[in-house]
Amino acid sequence: MKKEKIDIWFDFSNPPHVNLFRPLIRYFEGQGLKTYSTARDFVETTGLLGKYSINYTLFGSHGGKNRLHKVKNLIIRNFQLYQKIPDFKLSISSSFEAPEISWLKKKPSVVFDDNEIAPNWLYAKFAKYVVAPSIISLDGWKKNGIDREKVITYSGFKEDIYIADYIPDMNFLNEIPFKQFITVRPENLYASYVSKNVSSLVPALIRSLSDQGFNILYLPRYEIDKEYIKKQANIFIPDKPLNGLDIAYYSSAVLTGAGTFAREAAILGTPAISFFAGNKLLSVDKCMIEKGSIFFSRNVNDIVNYLKNTQGKKSNHDSSRSKRVQAEVFKILLTIYNIYA
Repeated sequence: MKKEKIDIWFDFSNPPHVNLFRPLIRYFEGQGLKTYSTARDFVETTGLLGKYSINYTLFGSHGGKNRLHKVKNLIIRNFQLYQKIPDFKLSISSSFEAPEISWLKKKPSVVFDDNEIAPNWLYAKFAKYVVAPSIISLDGWKKNGIDREKVITYSGFKEDIYIADYIPDMNFLNEIPFKQFITVRPENLYASYVSKNVSSLVPALIRSLSDQGFNILYLPRYEIDKEYIKKQANIFIPDKPLNGLDIAYYSSAVLTGAGTFAREAAILGTPAISFFAGNKLLSVDKCMIEKGSIFFSRNVNDIVNYLKNTQGKKSNHDSSRSKRVQAEVFKILLTIYNIYA
């Protein structure tokens, strides 16, 4: 039996990858190319892929906070991917696994990255190209072992790439029991960039917000995150994955320990508050904080006071800027693909 051949392999290992790669898949398929998607079982990743009808093959799961388990799961997933994925011309991912498998199969790989403080040395040798925002200095990549000639930059944020196509779902509020609400998303304490001794500020934050009378859409990452809150009328946890961009668009404010979610809200004009738990802030986040697009603090009182001062201060999203960023990235990727087609 002849083995299937494809043009571009996409690997989804985290929920933000779903939004990021959706327009890329549409673009390449619109060019008549055949794509293939794989996914890792990690929080809402597979649920979002199903929501957007993206066909995928599941390989592996997250190893949790334990580093030994992470390494074990990474090795197992790599072995499975190497054995079972179809032949491809180019891989696109934001993961460690895809560039490693691509290198073993002597195929070029593109890694989307906007996090220069993560352990990028894990893919540094294997990636052919790293596509990243121009805000991040080349020295930032060099410190992680990524050669400067591998880095291709674009003028904007990775969130622009998919926000460019965003159209609000007019029925979204039917999913929420509130007409007005704020959204809270806990930190990812299992991430490699978070120290083991860091604890979540969400329990204290939720108590304070609830005392202030805010309606809260609460988005736990893990089952343990549900233990941070008590069941009460002004707190709602959805029982299925919701579109993160709709959440950011319709929220009065977004409070999150995740950089991506804060940047999405900021670009859409929603007051964005980050309580990121990593030891260092990413360059993309520093840029938005310095511009005043994101407020950063891990002090509950400061967060609540800022939130009260931003009531009703949503602004309009400049979709034309995001569309320019998207067009620039499409051109970069098509140029790379044509080199190896």
